[in-house]
Amino acid sequence: MMSKIKDWLFGKDKKSKANKEAEAIALLKKRLNRYEIEARNLQTKAEEQKALAKQMLASGNKAGARQALMRSNLYMQKYNNTQNMMLNLHTQIETISNAKETAETVKALKVGSDVVEEALGEIGEMDADRIMIELEEQRDRLNVMNEALSDVSGLEMELEGEFADNIDDQLAALELEMEASKHGTLPEVGTVAPVSTKEPTEEKEEKSDLEDELEALKKELEGK
Repeated sequence: MMSKIKDWLFGKDKKSKANKEAEAIALLKKRLNRYEIEARNLQTKAEEQKALAKQMLASGNKAGARQALMRSNLYMQKYNNTQNMMLNLHTQIETISNAKETAETVKALKVGSDVVEEALGEIGEMDADRIMIELEEQRDRLNVMNEALSDVSGLEMELEGEFADNIDDQLAALELEMEASKHGTLPEVGTVAPVSTKEPTEEKEEKSDLEDELEALKKELEGK
């Protein structure tokens, strides 16, 4: 019994609640730091694989270039997933902070409401008006809180720079970069060997556009 009285007098519950909030934020930030490190590593690996694809493409190793680009895309997919998890952690940290502020605001409003109610209670002939005012104020506060709780704008994010699944477009971009590094300018339109438009045989139908593009690039490199 004495222990409960001490807890009530000295606010053990409040202290415990504050500790839980601090521990939750500390845990979220710890995970956030780990994801930040992981995201940087994934981005570095993706860039390394893309650079390797350029080297292999220049040496005529189209199969190796294709594999390097696929690895680069896989790393970037993991990078994007990591960014989304980091966003969720950021959102949760902000939610905890906002919840604390909202709770304090609600407490302040409660005190103010009690004072107003006590003052208006002294005027008996205006009881009806007082009740209507209180109901209107309560509805307004409820609407504000409901709008705040249902606001998902902080969770919405359009990911920029999404990686296309079409590896052929990436190989074409690599080809332009390689030409620019050799000549100092981008190649003129029409200088890249066109992809054959002949009717494909059964064997060609099994090839992807990526292999056709690599073959065309290989012929250009051999010609130079």
